[in-house]
Amino acid sequence: MIVNRWTGVEVKALRMAALRMTQDEFAAQVGYEPPTIRKWEKATASRPVRGKSAQDLDSELARLNDQQAQRFRAAVADDSLTMGAPHIAREVEGDEVKRREFGVLLGTAIVLPAVNSAPFPSRIGIADAQRLAANVEDIAQREQIVGGTALVQTAVDELERAKAVLETCAFEEQAGKAFMRAAGELATIAGWLAYDSEMHPLARRCYADAFALANQAGDEELTVHVCLNAAHQATTLSRSGQANPHRALGLIGRAQDLSRGRPPGRVHALMAIREAQAYGVLGDRTGFGKAVATAWRELDFAFEHESSGECPRWLQFVTTTEIRCHEARGIGDLGDLAKAATLSAGLALEQAGARNAANYRAGWAAALANVGDIEGAADQGLSVITDLEREISSTRTLKLLAPVRDALQGYSDEFRQRFDELERRGTTV
Repeated sequence: MIVNRWTGVEVKALRMAALRMTQDEFAAQVGYEPPTIRKWEKATASRPVRGKSAQDLDSELARLNDQQAQRFRAAVADDSLTMGAPHIAREVEGDEVKRREFGVLLGTAIVLPAVNSAPFPSRIGIADAQRLAANVEDIAQREQIVGGTALVQTAVDELERAKAVLETCAFEEQAGKAFMRAAGELATIAGWLAYDSEMHPLARRCYADAFALANQAGDEELTVHVCLNAAHQATTLSRSGQANPHRALGLIGRAQDLSRGRPPGRVHALMAIREAQAYGVLGDRTGFGKAVATAWRELDFAFEHESSGECPRWLQFVTTTEIRCHEARGIGDLGDLAKAATLSAGLALEQAGARNAANYRAGWAAALANVGDIEGAADQGLSVITDLEREISSTRTLKLLAPVRDALQGYSDEFRQRFDELERRGTTV
């Protein structure tokens, strides 16, 4: 469960409904003075709680037990439905980006309470597992078009409901394992959406759920999927000192152990390029070179032995463009910025979906900025900014453009202003 924007509604729901505390008690728990709590409870959608204060509220929300979380959701939903859509609309101005934000908010107010309040079945059947799997597939397909930030709340709320169903409903072994498998895939995609939204503690919690569900279902392929997603997050965070790349290598090693004996396919190429990423951050040129060579060899095998339609959905994005993108990023991590920029320029973007193409172009723009090609970085960066404003919602993609913003300081006020506006909005959601 997450809150995209902390207003007085959410703060009061957390304090009064979930925790049932006075303002003084709540202030002591979160480490602030009572006047600060009163200020938070007056926050509006146009002037929400921000920065460290919002992060501390996120932490309190994450500590809620299931019963407290249900009270919180009910209080927020009651407030939204009581005030209705006009309350939301008044906070929205008339430009295109804000109209889209209104659409997301309105959808959240109407749809999510209905999902959370729908009655649970008394018994889980195969049909329930199939419906959940279909919902996961829909979320995954939409993510490839619009990015993670617009979908993460929906996925996390549905995951909570799936976990509650497993806790409270009866099932036979076959149906139960099928439902656990679908719930594990949901936890995995929810973790990816949280990662794409730069919500890393939430992503880790979702991946922990995914590991547990994969273990309960006895699904080794799902475990491999979670390992590779969690490894990717660990490597990304390692670049800013927030994680250890050896953690990523450990997860990849587990995936490799579970995949031994599997026929040639994209999963082997993905494991190798994830390994190369970690070695790049570590500065291990030998390890990086061997892993990249393995990735290309395994991808060639995959093209010969596995059509894209035969492999699982989560591996269909493993293409020459994906491998080349991560090779370029790793070469940049090793310090060869010019070569990284050259490799980025050669990406076949027509192979990628809208979200991935924007991400690749953002990496290219950053590589150009790193070698001092200001004009090229501006052109590519502005094209990505336009996509983020119009159709794609990915905080991760925006963050990739941070070197471009720094390089264009004093050169392009337009890029800086549009970047800062997206950053302020959290890429529209």
